[in-house]
Amino acid sequence: MSREFFDAIKAGNLSTVQQMLAATPILIHERENGLSPILVAAYHREPAMANYLAEKTVNLTIFEAAATGRTNQIARLLARQPELVNAHAEDGFQPLGLACFFGHDETAEYLIKSGAGINSPSRNSLEAAPIQSAAAAGHTRIVTILLENCADPNVRERGGFTPLHAAAQNGDLTMIRVLLFNGADMNLKSRDGRLPIDLAAQAGHDKVLELMREGITRRFRKNR
Repeated sequence: MSREFFDAIKAGNLSTVQQMLAATPILIHERENGLSPILVAAYHREPAMANYLAEKTVNLTIFEAAATGRTNQIARLLARQPELVNAHAEDGFQPLGLACFFGHDETAEYLIKSGAGINSPSRNSLEAAPIQSAAAAGHTRIVTILLENCADPNVRERGGFTPLHAAAQNGDLTMIRVLLFNGADMNLKSRDGRLPIDLAAQAGHDKVLELMREGITRRFRKNR
């Protein structure tokens, strides 16, 4: 039953999920690889499903609230347990990382003001800081907020990739400009020796290549 329930969540089949919950309400408490139905929906890019499931859940965790942008719920949780602001979910991400990845800028700002670690890495194979989560998901506004609060523009994941690597691979010109303006280094290589411009080239992002080559040329001229 739970497998069919999670399959329906991942497929965004709201009517099936509604029917299954009506017949077996306890399904809302099931877990898949440690993740709740809400988080499974969020990770599978089904925000409407995640919000529906959040409304059906009596007591949201801080991770579920962060992933669905429920700032008021987070405020209530932190009022009772302020240490939750830097807690880690089953998959290793902290509330700020989840808010950043799923694009909830108001929630991200609140978590920062509440003491969330700006450069704290996730406790999983990625070891990704919040700015890396935001950059990978294309949330420029959140990246700007993080940078304004002293996020490291050159922080590295386990593989040595920086936020600029993610933006270059995605072909995100606006993100690249924001990162470069705030001190991102185009010359930092990943552990396998790749520069951000290399990822842009591999992905066929010609406009990114043009922008980054202009930046490299400008820096070269400055140093002569």
